[in-house]
Amino acid sequence: MGKIDPLRAANLSEEIAEEATNRMDYNLPQGVFCIRFRSEVEAAFKLKYPFLGASVTHP
Repeated sequence: MGKIDPLRAANLSEEIAEEATNRMDYNLPQGVFCIRFRSEVEAAFKLKYPFLGASVTHP
């Protein structure tokens, strides 16, 4: 994909995050939920965009 503008990056991220949320168990404790959500997002990104090289970060 090369360099993409911030809006395109945000749209890709939103799409992947929505896919991950569809597979989440919302009854998990908060900390476990966050860890699993991050893993789901990373897996979805790698599956959908295998050559993009994106990663999930947190502050």
